[in-house]
Amino acid sequence: MFRFGKWKYRHKIAAIIFIFSLIPMLVLGSVLFFNVWQGKVADILEKNEAQLAGGVAGVDNMLASNVDKMLFINNNFYINNYLETKTDQNLVGIMSFNDYLQSVIGAVKADLSNVDVVIYSMDEATLNGDYLRNIATLGAFEADGGRRLREEILASNDGSITWRLATLSEDGTDADSTYLYAFKKLSSFRGPLGVTEIRMPFSSFPTFFQFEMPKGSMVVFETSDGAFRFPIGGGDDDGAASASPENHYEIRQALKSGIGTVTMYVPRALVFQELRGYLLAVAAMFVGVTIMLFVTVETVAFFLTKKFEVLFRRMNTTVENLINNENLQISTTDDEFSRMGNVFFELIVRIRDYYKRITEFESERTVLETQLLQERINPHFLYNTLSTMRWISGDERIRTVIHSMVRYYRIALNKGSSIVTIEQELDMMREYLSLQKFAYGIEFDFEIFVEEGLGDKPLVKHLLQPVVENAVLHGINGRETGGAIGIRVTRHADDIRIAISDNGAGIDPERIRQMLSGESVSLYSGYGMVNTRKRIEVYYGPSYGIEIASEPGQGTTVTLRVPAGFDAAAAAVRAQRS
Repeated sequence: MFRFGKWKYRHKIAAIIFIFSLIPMLVLGSVLFFNVWQGKVADILEKNEAQLAGGVAGVDNMLASNVDKMLFINNNFYINNYLETKTDQNLVGIMSFNDYLQSVIGAVKADLSNVDVVIYSMDEATLNGDYLRNIATLGAFEADGGRRLREEILASNDGSITWRLATLSEDGTDADSTYLYAFKKLSSFRGPLGVTEIRMPFSSFPTFFQFEMPKGSMVVFETSDGAFRFPIGGGDDDGAASASPENHYEIRQALKSGIGTVTMYVPRALVFQELRGYLLAVAAMFVGVTIMLFVTVETVAFFLTKKFEVLFRRMNTTVENLINNENLQISTTDDEFSRMGNVFFELIVRIRDYYKRITEFESERTVLETQLLQERINPHFLYNTLSTMRWISGDERIRTVIHSMVRYYRIALNKGSSIVTIEQELDMMREYLSLQKFAYGIEFDFEIFVEEGLGDKPLVKHLLQPVVENAVLHGINGRETGGAIGIRVTRHADDIRIAISDNGAGIDPERIRQMLSGESVSLYSGYGMVNTRKRIEVYYGPSYGIEIASEPGQGTTVTLRVPAGFDAAAAAVRAQRS
């Protein structure tokens, strides 16, 4: 396999030029070849179509001649009168009519001795003879004895011809012969008198298609209902069965009588055989032009990329050498490659400047990280000192407050982590509410409920504190007694909902809109809500956030919605990017 990516740039340019030069040649060559091919096909089909039309015209003339003879018999006054009046039914009269009928049919068969003519009388008493027979014997070659054929003929219009194609076994031989039958009703104003039948051997059809055909071609006759399919020129029975539009061109001609179509199949390979010399010449010419084109584009590509390779060799060194080389110069000539070299030099200068700045930033970051590690000692010193104050204080209330502060900061610091469990966040809120009672002197009750299985779920730290603070300061602050705050953690499908509710004075809808949009950013209301909403969107995505439901005098419920399947590591990365 050729790996284009590993080629030299010169060879890539040569390949691209070669391909884009070759494509128009292939397109134009294909169009030319298609036109030549179609022209050759049209010539072959036009020539053979003319021959086929001549053969079909011969068949049509033969069938029309036989139909005219049938009409001649049906219009014979003596025959019609005999069948209608049934006079001269004695032996002498019957013999006299048979002699007359024999002479009429003999005249009809004068130019076509292989055609048989029979009249079938509607009189059931008619005796079967050579030329006059009982209607019950008509269509004896049919599977049902001719019943449906007789019904079809008698139900047809007086001017219509009924056609049938049948294969019969010859008497005394094993050979089968195929015949074409033509039937016409013989009628008077009183009704049908009989049916005239002309039987023609199908073997007469091929005589009209004995013309010169292309090798492998064949002429096939197919009845209009598709029941019969016979070769009548060229090929054989197996060839007729295998002829198909996929392998042959078709030339169709319908017989005027409507009994079927004559189709000539011309092998598609014939066109290729006749164009073989032309195709070989075109192929040789194409190979020659391709070789010349390849050599030309390789030469052009070499001269186009010569300066580029020189430029690349000058730049082919390590990054450190390029950055530290103060005297880097590429070229002084005024062409595209020189300008590209000068742009590259300017880029190296800028990279050198950025490299120095990054080195300085890395040094500053190392110092800041050291300071941060040092400052982490301070929080531990804070709650260790508070613990000592709790034990030496004699006031129980002071000891309780200090205990709450120690527990709050122990969870809040959490070794610098920004993610805690829901249970830890709620423990912080318990201590926070206890501290609020002491700080503001407010008496209220609070209740915290966690649905089973949700306490260990991760949560962003300090997510509830601004909302709980709003519930204390703006919800129940000012009530002397009866204040209540509730925190409920429940699961809804794939979400965790944390509802903080109070029974305070409530908030009007316009105020809620301002708080969520950030239009109202007072220290203890809008800013805390906006900050909390932004933190939720940063850590959990924009599809999560805050909902506020409140009615004046009925209290307020703030619901935080976060995902149950929270990935703390991915959230930390997303928060850093934001």
